[in-house]
Amino acid sequence: MTTESLQLEKAVMSDSPGAAWYQQVWPWVLISIPFSAVLFGMVMIYTATLHPDDLVVDNYYKEGMAINQTIARDAEAARLQLTASLRTNSSEGTRFSISHARDSAVVLNLFHVTDSGLDREVVLYPEDDQVYGTDDPTIATLLATPGIWYLQLSGSEFEWRLRSRIITPVSQLEVTP
Repeated sequence: MTTESLQLEKAVMSDSPGAAWYQQVWPWVLISIPFSAVLFGMVMIYTATLHPDDLVVDNYYKEGMAINQTIARDAEAARLQLTASLRTNSSEGTRFSISHARDSAVVLNLFHVTDSGLDREVVLYPEDDQVYGTDDPTIATLLATPGIWYLQLSGSEFEWRLRSRIITPVSQLEVTP
């Protein structure tokens, strides 16, 4: 075969006489679509395992049974006519004036709406007549940082409960049943 016949055969065999396939744009565009889908899927799996959903409850039956107990605690706080006033100051700490409270200690829970890693529980001890407080600086810091929290006050025997949804920063607050 002559060189002319070889060149003619090459021209007939290929669709375009231009560059090789990997030098063209369209094959790379078509390859990039499934590649980006796989890459995005791997990023989503990594994100889901790194930051699991904190709001999912494993045992719905157990949570449903606990609702009756929490409703009774709210009713007990209303029956006792409990109200709480928050006063926070960086030098004095966090203080709650709880009317009609006779507990030896009060449990303060702060629940963050989306990140359970930020949740805090502190025991407030009586200082004066119906004033309970803590000098824990993290509580004052959390109440001064912008965010949305659920605040819950419970008696030491967990017979009553006051709760409220708060938007921080807050320095004064009234909580009623």
